[in-house]
Amino acid sequence: MARNLQLGIESNWSLQYSNSFSAVIFTDQEGNPVYTKITEIKPLTVFDKPIIAVSINTAVPVGRIWNYAGYIRRTVTTAFGESFVGEPENLFLGKFNLIVFDDLNIDYFVALQVPKWFKNANIAIYQYEGIDRTTLEDDVQAIKTSLGI
Repeated sequence: MARNLQLGIESNWSLQYSNSFSAVIFTDQEGNPVYTKITEIKPLTVFDKPIIAVSINTAVPVGRIWNYAGYIRRTVTTAFGESFVGEPENLFLGKFNLIVFDDLNIDYFVALQVPKWFKNANIAIYQYEGIDRTTLEDDVQAIKTSLGI
């Protein structure tokens, strides 16, 4: 069963979260900078639609080619606390990663982890607010129309 979506219309997207993170820097005994890993990022944003777009950017060192930007997981609050739902989704660096979660009619949160070598990360998460119907709904409506219901 196919879905009717209008992903290419900018007004169908709503920025839900945007933030920048930096690794903590300290110096070792020789005076060289040492960067700590950026911890898991858990935006305090509630999402209520199954389609989001995630963008992660960082400063890539000269001469390096980085494509991997970490992963995202969906979490829900249950009677037993926070629970992960589904498998983690890999993210690409410098791209809008379209994430389509299994459609549970439940609000959820996300948790992101960037690679340990990132010294900084700029994150933006948009939620799809546009039309999200299946072709089955269109077929049922066409049948109702032809029957005069």
